[in-house]
Amino acid sequence: MKKLIVLFLLLTTIIYAQIGRRFIVGYTSYDWQFNGPVYTWCRTDPIANGVHLYWMWSNFVPSTDRNQRYNFYDCTNHILNWVDGVNVFTERSGFGNLDCDPQTGWAVMSTQQGATGTIRPLVASDQVGGSQGPIGFGWPPITVSFNRAIHCAMIDCTSQDSLWYSRIQPWPSWTTPMKVCPPAPDPMFPCHNIAASKISNKVVILWTCPEIPGQEPAYYRLSNDGGISWQPPTQLTFPPQETTPSFHISSLFAMFDNQDNLHIVASVCDTGYSHGLPAGIWHWCPINNPQWSCIYFYNPETIPITPNCGYNAIFATRPSIVQASNSGYLYVAWEQFDNINYELLTGLSRADVWIAESPNNGLTWQNQQPITTPNTTSKRYPCVGGVDHDTLSIAYLIDSIAGFENYTQGRATRNPIVLHRIKVPLPASIIEEQSTLYAQRSLLNAEPNPFTSHTVIRYSLPINSKTSLEIYDVTGRLVKTLVSRKKSACE
Repeated sequence: MKKLIVLFLLLTTIIYAQIGRRFIVGYTSYDWQFNGPVYTWCRTDPIANGVHLYWMWSNFVPSTDRNQRYNFYDCTNHILNWVDGVNVFTERSGFGNLDCDPQTGWAVMSTQQGATGTIRPLVASDQVGGSQGPIGFGWPPITVSFNRAIHCAMIDCTSQDSLWYSRIQPWPSWTTPMKVCPPAPDPMFPCHNIAASKISNKVVILWTCPEIPGQEPAYYRLSNDGGISWQPPTQLTFPPQETTPSFHISSLFAMFDNQDNLHIVASVCDTGYSHGLPAGIWHWCPINNPQWSCIYFYNPETIPITPNCGYNAIFATRPSIVQASNSGYLYVAWEQFDNINYELLTGLSRADVWIAESPNNGLTWQNQQPITTPNTTSKRYPCVGGVDHDTLSIAYLIDSIAGFENYTQGRATRNPIVLHRIKVPLPASIIEEQSTLYAQRSLLNAEPNPFTSHTVIRYSLPINSKTSLEIYDVTGRLVKTLVSRKKSACE
């Protein structure tokens, strides 16, 4: 008896357009960059007139080769320091971030290192070497205040439920860790963030509490003197809604503006949300009236398909915020999943990067739109790095298969790390004006399918392009590559 074969086909057309400015700064097979909110991993440097970029890297063997990788984009000459970035640490590292010393422009980078029981934070500078933090703490985002102190918020690695603070001042000494949250509840998970002012010594630590039944409240704690003393924890009180709001664990990102006012962006959903919908991106500033403003609300009236977003995500999430120093405009970017565009191999929604701007300190928002083209890649972890002159820098990862390989959601792939440079104020339609380097894929129907002995595969190309036609089995394993070359549209 002949075996019945079901064919799964994937046609990939790589289209290169020479309009606008979008650069691949490196690659990684480690698609799970952050547990909760996005940390700062893209930062403009006005002193060196460039952009610092920092991501978690692996070349398909994360158990041994995982590291934090760095690159620098020169805005004057429009070149990268390294073709694919350079590893920062000599030992296996991960889950860190970077900031920029406001006095010197030096990049300052954090990571966690060590095996179970010996995990500790490590901070490195591109000028003065590295400094090891206290043992027993991980997930260590850092920020640098005006007085050049390096501030670190970190999670207790033993219980993974309590949030602590330490700072490096003077270099390379760490202060005794201080517990952040009491009398407020602990985060119970790495869903914290930290930010510092570049014109004063203000520091803020933020966290959400995902394990409180029926809600996920958010808190912040502020220091006005560079982390020496702290105000009591303050709960972020959300404006009245018909339903109880919940701050998602991938929610919080903060910034101090040019007037030293605090801004917080958050992804908010209903406590009874289903499939991560509805979801909103919100902005908070204490001097605004009202303090809260909605940047974007995603709740499709018709939801023909409701796939899952995957690990630690809702349909609009992980916002980050910066201010343009010349105009005062605020810019927010976030990852937004598509409820009808999902990965065939994993069944998970794909994401694109969205952006919005505010000309009035966040009271109102405009030009809410995607800056990436929906296709069969998933664009994850966007981070706005700042504005140099009239150009906004945004970094993100392009995941070839939606879902995390660490969680056995598809196979590991070599994923580009992209720096996207956009002229601001924003045009009415960014996608039409910006450069694109993207993959368009379409599922093909073989006839007959299923089949026993033979089948016929037909496909067409929109333009001349590099094309790959691949066959996968039901587990996502590549069976055979039928085409892998440049082809013309008329073939």
